[in-house]
Amino acid sequence: MLARESHAGQGSRFGEPVIEHVERVTAAVPPEARTTALLHDLLECGRISRTKLRRHGLSAVELRALTLLTHAADEPYDVYVRRIADAPGPAGELARTVKLADLDDHLAHTSIPSGAPP
Repeated sequence: MLARESHAGQGSRFGEPVIEHVERVTAAVPPEARTTALLHDLLECGRISRTKLRRHGLSAVELRALTLLTHAADEPYDVYVRRIADAPGPAGELARTVKLADLDDHLAHTSIPSGAPP
């Protein structure tokens, strides 16, 4: 519900609703990663706070993984990816699982728009 509400009306760089991408990523990860996958773009392009996510039952590990998955506009893409790759512990493992599914979904498109991350 939170993902659907937060992504309502948002389009991706591929011209599709963001929620379609989110749902494909969610379907591609193991059950223990599905909550994080469903929410993986929320902090970056949604309108929800970390506090609200915790109130809705997100665990500390899931919230840390979401924080790792959030790419700040002023953060170079290679620094962002390295931050996820090097993150320790369960939150790092969870973030990597979701990020790999996220990248796979983006790369599955037949044409990558100009300006997309490397």
